[in-house]
Amino acid sequence: MLYTVAGIGFIAFGLVIGWYGVRSLVVVPNILRANVQAPSEVTDHGSFVVCRGIANKSGDILTAPFTGSQCLGFEFEVAERQPFGIGVPWFLAHLDDGVATRPFTLDGPVGTLDIVPSAKRFALDSDSTITTVSASETAPERIQRFVDVRDELKPVARWVRIIPGLGTRRYVERRIDPGEEYLIAGHTDHQQNETILSGNLTITDRSPRQFALTRLWKALFPMVIALSFVAVGFGGIAL
Repeated sequence: MLYTVAGIGFIAFGLVIGWYGVRSLVVVPNILRANVQAPSEVTDHGSFVVCRGIANKSGDILTAPFTGSQCLGFEFEVAERQPFGIGVPWFLAHLDDGVATRPFTLDGPVGTLDIVPSAKRFALDSDSTITTVSASETAPERIQRFVDVRDELKPVARWVRIIPGLGTRRYVERRIDPGEEYLIAGHTDHQQNETILSGNLTITDRSPRQFALTRLWKALFPMVIALSFVAVGFGGIAL
C-alpha cells in the first residue's frame, strides 16, 4: 500500500513537471505553420498571425532594471546557486521574476502595426544580458537599488554564504530594444478601427525555426525529469 501511495505521488509530481516543460511548446506548432507577414499585411480581426518588422516607440519608454537600457519592454529573472534541486545538486533556485511593457509599433517597408502586449505576461525570447554576482561580491549599484526595493529578494542566507560556490546570484534581463527586428506572434484585435496585435504575445529576435529549437531545448530537461518521476511512480505501483 505504501509503495502504491508513493508511486501515485511520484506520478503526480512528474506530470506537474511535465506540464511545466510542455506548456512553453504550445505556441510552437502555430508559429511554424503560419506564414510570416509584413506589418502592413496584417488585416484580419481575431486571427492568429506571425509578423516581422522593426520595433519602435509610440509613446512612453521603459528603463531596463539591471542595465539601465532604454527599451520597449523587458523580462527579468533572478536565481541563486543553492545546494539542492530536483535531483540536481548545486542548482540555480528561482528567486524572482517579472515583466513590463509599453505599446509600440512594428514597422515594415510600407506600413506599421500597433503592438500592445499584455501588461501582466508576455513571452519574450531574445538574447539575454546576464550579470553574475557571487555571495562575497558587492552587486553593481543599479542591481543593488533594484534588490533594495524588491521584497522578494532577501539577502543571501548566512549558512549559504559560508559554503564555497553557493550564494552566487544570476540577474537575467531580456529586452525589446527600439530599432531592432522582431518576430511577433499573437491574435489580432480592433482598436479605434485599426487592426492591432495585443494580449499574450510571443516576441522573439529569432527565426521561427530557431525559436522552435530554443523552446524544445529548454523543455528537454524538465521533460526528462518528469519521465523519470513517472517511471519511478509506475515502478512503485508495480511492486
